[in-house]
Amino acid sequence: MGNRAPRRARKETNIDSATLIPLAGMLVIFILPLCLVGIILYYKHRRARILHETVARLAERGMPVPPELLVPARRRTGLQAGLVLVAMGIGMSLFFFEVGLPWSIGLIPGLMGAALLLAWKIETSRP
Repeated sequence: MGNRAPRRARKETNIDSATLIPLAGMLVIFILPLCLVGIILYYKHRRARILHETVARLAERGMPVPPELLVPARRRTGLQAGLVLVAMGIGMSLFFFEVGLPWSIGLIPGLMGAALLLAWKIETSRP
């Protein structure tokens, strides 16, 4: 009975809310974007798998594959994306101005939208 090794005292760690809240915030900041990217990639993969299964079933039955099925989804044009970004920039600027924060933060998406609108205008004016 005397051959037992002595028990080590457990070191207690006290984590208070002043430490836990910033730690949880950092975890959310780093994990949330990864989760969003993972969800987007999962649904893109799922959509492609369903499309391939549909094409395979049509081929097995000897039916023609409609060309609309193989055409990639229409992407946003520069006009749509530019208008959305300009509107978002205006909204952010107004919000930050009302809250008392630097309103110029809204210029970032606003000017990006203006650049997309300019690029769209140049592309459509070409013959």
